[in-house]
Amino acid sequence: MKKIIIIIILFIILGGAFFTYNQIIKHRLSPVANIPTATVKKGPFEITISTIGTLDAAVKKNVTSDFGGKIIKLIPEGTYVKEGDPVIWIDTSDFDDQKKDLQVEVDLAKTKLDQKEETLRLTRLKNDLSLKGQTAKVEFQDLKLKDAKLNYEKQKILVEKNLVAKSALDDAQIAFLQAELTLKQEQINLKKLIEDQKSDVKIKESDVEIAKVELERQKKKLDDVLEKIEKSVCKANGQGHISYAITWKGNKMGKIAEGDQTWRRSTLMEIPDPATMQAVIPISEIDIGKIIVGQSAEITVDALPSQVFKGKVETKGVVPISNAEFFFGGGGGGTPRGKEFEVRIKMEKPDEKFRQGMTSRVRVFINKISDALYIPQESVFGEKENRYIFVKKGTGFEKRNVTIGDTNENHIVVVKGLSKGETVLLRDPTKKIERIGTIEEIKKGLEPVIGSQTK
Repeated sequence: MKKIIIIIILFIILGGAFFTYNQIIKHRLSPVANIPTATVKKGPFEITISTIGTLDAAVKKNVTSDFGGKIIKLIPEGTYVKEGDPVIWIDTSDFDDQKKDLQVEVDLAKTKLDQKEETLRLTRLKNDLSLKGQTAKVEFQDLKLKDAKLNYEKQKILVEKNLVAKSALDDAQIAFLQAELTLKQEQINLKKLIEDQKSDVKIKESDVEIAKVELERQKKKLDDVLEKIEKSVCKANGQGHISYAITWKGNKMGKIAEGDQTWRRSTLMEIPDPATMQAVIPISEIDIGKIIVGQSAEITVDALPSQVFKGKVETKGVVPISNAEFFFGGGGGGTPRGKEFEVRIKMEKPDEKFRQGMTSRVRVFINKISDALYIPQESVFGEKENRYIFVKKGTGFEKRNVTIGDTNENHIVVVKGLSKGETVLLRDPTKKIERIGTIEEIKKGLEPVIGSQTK
């Protein structure tokens, strides 16, 4: 009886050990035990392109500077402003010095003009007096001529009546002729005086006009400087939230900042209209051909993570973006991003909380397959025509070649090689996970090895 009990106990222990090995230890030793899996699904499959971009208003007003200079003050970005509010202050120290110098030049020009005008006034006064004197001489000589003529006529009658000697008539005639000659000379002198005075006045008037022109020239230069000083405070030309412009600064692009040197007519700020806000995204040269104006899109904004906004493709670029890494982020590593094209998504109902430059995440709907087999992208290995997957079989796996089709951001369509419900591995079971790189290796810029695989 004891032997039977002992045998039964041994059978129980051995059975338990076999069960433990078969169900637990053997399972843990399985090459697929710790590899995540996914189930092959079948159903509607949406082909989409997802990418990260920024918000940009289709309608915005640019704040520019009328002249170059150093920015000494900026209103904080994002500040809500009204039309006419000061937003940028440009250094005017050079203009202040010019203002002082030009004010001196204006005062000198004004003094010169006053002097020329006074000289003209005195000349006219002197000429008037001289003209009156010469006119009086002519009038006086005309009277003398008339008297000499009367005396000559009188002497002529007296001579005819033999009342006076003929010599008296000769004397009267000589006096008459002399008076006539003197009158003509005085008239010539009057005419010459008038002409000389006119010429002199014209010269003096010309001097006045030259002085006026010089004064106006100096005033214009002063007014220009005063206008620049006034315009050194750039004002908002609309209302909205201020957004700093991106400009070329030295050897790179960047937002304007205090201390930057600005150029004439350069855009320094933007006042975007929130109602016209769009999502601007970069699309690779591989995918740009799939984008068609009018395609639907879903947009999320990092600042409003709980909301999904509807939109449609409005435009797509035909020329690659020259500096996509700067405008849309990324880059900076050793792998180039490749050529990308700008695509603008018009939103159906932009939120009033949208701000210029906010990060947006966009999913563009390219097409939809009504019934397709699909699996996660990370379960597919190989390249080009040689694509394969690993199907879980009990505690093991089966490597199987597959034909793939369209993809979206997470899944890939399997045209041939799988069935609905099968389980695929999300990692190559024939390779092991390599160690994590050291801090020193990471600092040196070595290629990350977290999760990478090797034989």
